[in-house]
Amino acid sequence: MTTTPDPFEVGASERRHDEGKKGATHGKSRDMVTSLEARVSQLESNLGTLGERVNDQDGRCNSLETEDAEIHSGIKDTLGGLEADLRHEI
Repeated sequence: MTTTPDPFEVGASERRHDEGKKGATHGKSRDMVTSLEARVSQLESNLGTLGERVNDQDGRCNSLETEDAEIHSGIKDTLGGLEADLRHEI
């Protein structure tokens, strides 16, 4: 006489095996989400620091533009004075 496996035992065995897979999958997904959240947090922090640096550089650039305009104006005035002196001499 041949014996057939008890369907209840096979089902329970398969169920436990599936539950293990689901737990492992959810665990891996949670690890990935946690890892991605940490990366996003780091990116946000880096962007904040970068924004501060950009603002600082923008302020320096404005300062240099103002200084450049003052130098240009000074050179123009000096050349105008030299031109006037030269015309007077001629």
